[in-house]
Amino acid sequence: MRSIGIFLLSQFILLPIVAGLVRWPRIDNRYRPFFFLLVIGFVTEVVSFILIKGFHRQNGFVVNIYILIEWIMIAWQFHVWGLLKQRANLFWTLVGLVSLVWVGEYFVFGHLSDFSPYFRCLYFFLIVLMSINNINFMITHDNRSLIRNPKFLICIGFLIYFVFMILDYWAYQVSRYNKSSLSTTFVFLMAYINAGTNSIYAIAFLLIPARVKFTLK
Repeated sequence: MRSIGIFLLSQFILLPIVAGLVRWPRIDNRYRPFFFLLVIGFVTEVVSFILIKGFHRQNGFVVNIYILIEWIMIAWQFHVWGLLKQRANLFWTLVGLVSLVWVGEYFVFGHLSDFSPYFRCLYFFLIVLMSINNINFMITHDNRSLIRNPKFLICIGFLIYFVFMILDYWAYQVSRYNKSSLSTTFVFLMAYINAGTNSIYAIAFLLIPARVKFTLK
């Protein structure tokens, strides 16, 4: 029952997906990479649940493929927003080098079904840094109300979610050597954090301004 409850909380991801679909004709292209990631995340959640509950199999390989996609898509989203925009080669080199860590972790030193924290913690940390950088830039350069700025809200969601994910994997590592309820507590806490951040993303999609139409007069 607990796993079903966690799965149901994970379905809060439908909130921003539905909001994005409703606003799709008006959504600026700069937010579409993140929308595509949400759809992939939803499919991953459903497939994982079916594998575990329907076929009693591990979902490690599905989740491990998803985390690579998540890293690339979120990095791409920040690039669309301006990260290393004028230095695209440097940006994609960074994405490629981090992705090579994933390849090494799961194909050289391990297997795709393994649960390995190193790539996860690396890209979690990088996304936190990117989010902080974007938030700081908007605070100093944006005169609009930030609470109604969709980019600001998405970055806040990233910051909350990935900081807690780092803590979650720290708790998991601790529980491997010292049995405690710490890891279990973080699993349930992360389910609510995930639901909360998806709610923030839904609000962000509803606040995305319509694409500007240019006309010649």
